[in-house]
Amino acid sequence: MNKSSIFWYDLETFGTNPQVDRIAQMAGIRTDLDLNIISEEMIIYQKPTPDYLPSIDACLLTGITPQIAMEKGSDEVEFLNKILKEFMVPNTTVAGFNSINFDDEFIRNDLYKNLFDPYRREYINGCSRWDIINLVRACHDLAPEGINFNHKTEKGNTSFKLVHLTEDNNIEQVGAHDAMVDVYATINVAKLIKKKQPGLFDYYFKNHYKNEEKKLIDIADHTPLILTSVNFTTPLGSTRPIAPLFIKDNTVYAFDLTKDATALQEANENEISTLDGIVRFAINKAPFIAPFNVLKKDNRAQRLGISIETAERNLAIIRKDSSIAKKFALSNQEFIKKDSDPDLLLYDDTFTSKRDTLNLAIIQNTKPSDKLFKNLIFDQPKYHELLFRQVGRNWPQFLTDEQKALWKNFCSSRLLQPLSTGIDYFTYMRNIEEKLNSKSVTGKEKLILLALKQYGEAIYSYAFT
Repeated sequence: MNKSSIFWYDLETFGTNPQVDRIAQMAGIRTDLDLNIISEEMIIYQKPTPDYLPSIDACLLTGITPQIAMEKGSDEVEFLNKILKEFMVPNTTVAGFNSINFDDEFIRNDLYKNLFDPYRREYINGCSRWDIINLVRACHDLAPEGINFNHKTEKGNTSFKLVHLTEDNNIEQVGAHDAMVDVYATINVAKLIKKKQPGLFDYYFKNHYKNEEKKLIDIADHTPLILTSVNFTTPLGSTRPIAPLFIKDNTVYAFDLTKDATALQEANENEISTLDGIVRFAINKAPFIAPFNVLKKDNRAQRLGISIETAERNLAIIRKDSSIAKKFALSNQEFIKKDSDPDLLLYDDTFTSKRDTLNLAIIQNTKPSDKLFKNLIFDQPKYHELLFRQVGRNWPQFLTDEQKALWKNFCSSRLLQPLSTGIDYFTYMRNIEEKLNSKSVTGKEKLILLALKQYGEAIYSYAFT
């Protein structure tokens, strides 16, 4: 039987948009629950594909060029299989620093676009995911003794950047934005908190599982909690008292008890979900929540600028009005803007049918050379296009002449009309030239820019010949 362990990981990416941008590098290592390292380092790269131009700024930040990823990397499917092999070891908690909102989103989108189940690895065989950034925020707000938080942002808020935490606490982090360096820094920050505030560390780790989070949430009685979230961040902290109001799927709708709860009584079902004071958090994203009484200890409420009396008065208003939860149930304000390109449809609000699930399993077990010749019928048309793109991105050598022409046409269209935050090829090349001509560019940066220029010219030539 596999013992419980934590697999710590970090990604370096070719951009910041997980729907559009690609992973460049992944690094990880496994520890036991006492944070002792029990495995070798894992450092792998993912090859870029000719339908995508890496962000210039991302490459300058990490130093990873497309050529490095091409030389050291695997295709997308092989890369993902290597990751899943580690993530899905029974009783593994996959953890990082701001990983749930960034790294995990890249992993999910990469899995989806390559026709894997994007969520299975998060719960199968006792597996889960965790993220210590909210532990750090909670430590600052609730139990800061023994940990230094010296850096501030321009707004005067405490900085929770990994590089600042390591500097403030004399933790070595030579080479920030190197994935393996960041992994070790994350583990060492976790060790510091576990040593200085073991009760807080153990509480959050125990309750990071979705089923444990659910036990703390009482919708019927609106039992108050505290929530630590980046959305609450002020110079005083990131924690507020909340009252849970409604839960849908994995999303909890709650009210910030520092706000005026009479607005909930006055709002109708079409207004309530957009009121000032309504907060949402996902119980499958390891939120930091704790009992309300935690605020009443050690002068915490006063340090955070929170009035216990105001919170309790607003809670009483909510508890007296039984119509509030009903309004949420009737609310129709959750409009989702629908994208049309299949690459963007991970969260398209449709369930995968039994037939599509079966077809996806068939595809995963089919040789690359045969994937496009299965003649499978999908209920969701997006899977036909995703399958074609998967073969083009991973195994273009198995495309027929006609399919190669279609693939190159797709690549050329993406270079000229990229998705979302991307820039077109000609703007991309012009930006590179402008940076190369800048007097502030260092020698190292010039080499990266020249590599990006060469890569851009190469994939343009591929797509248009």
